[in-house]
Amino acid sequence: MTDLKGQIAIVTGASGGLGARFAEVLGRHGATVALAARRHDRLEALATTLTQEDIRCASFSFDAEDPAAAERLIDDVTQRLGQPTLLINNAGISLPGRAHESSLDDYERTMAVNLRAPWRLSQLCASRWIAAKSGGAIVNVASMLAERVGPGVSLYCMSKAALAHMTACHAVEWARHGIRVNAICPGYVRTEINDEFWDTNRGRAELNRLPRRRVGAPQDLDSALLFLCDPASGFVNGASITVDDAQSWVL
Repeated sequence: MTDLKGQIAIVTGASGGLGARFAEVLGRHGATVALAARRHDRLEALATTLTQEDIRCASFSFDAEDPAAAERLIDDVTQRLGQPTLLINNAGISLPGRAHESSLDDYERTMAVNLRAPWRLSQLCASRWIAAKSGGAIVNVASMLAERVGPGVSLYCMSKAALAHMTACHAVEWARHGIRVNAICPGYVRTEINDEFWDTNRGRAELNRLPRRRVGAPQDLDSALLFLCDPASGFVNGASITVDDAQSWVL
């Protein structure tokens, strides 16, 4: 039922996994989609596929580790597609390692991608929306580990907890300008990044701990994404919605 015609959505981390799925879903519901990621060749392939499905889109190189990349992205999208109205901060990384063994470079990279880039992109979009008095919506992709702790991924947990709190801070400050900021907190979702893991002995053991002995698929997040992007959800602001099939309760 969601109608996103006239909306221009930026999706970071769109070269695969959840980002590619998010871009497809938003496009199928009428949005024009700006595909942003580092792997430009994969973005071009996705753009070709989506265009064949009559989805209006364009690809944009975006390296979330580069402090200057956010401003370039917003400027390029505005010039080529028009002023964005939706921002999906999906790009993220996880650099596993015990807390006492993680390096300073691991910390800097994790925070740059998982926190600084969403913060800067949100700031730039909000500034434009406030100046134009147009409103807009931001969806940050956090994690069920924003409120739980997973061993060996402390940097990831820290960054996602900060992202969830940033979501609430921005929602409070920008609500009066018609800007909604919410977050999706996914559980384990099977993508190309972790696909092989679930077929290992360790992966199967992890599956056996989960309530339904299964992990999610990218499409399991469709309804939450559309709900938060839908203009009809105008009273939903500052929320972090966990979509994990109750996985987080057995961590």
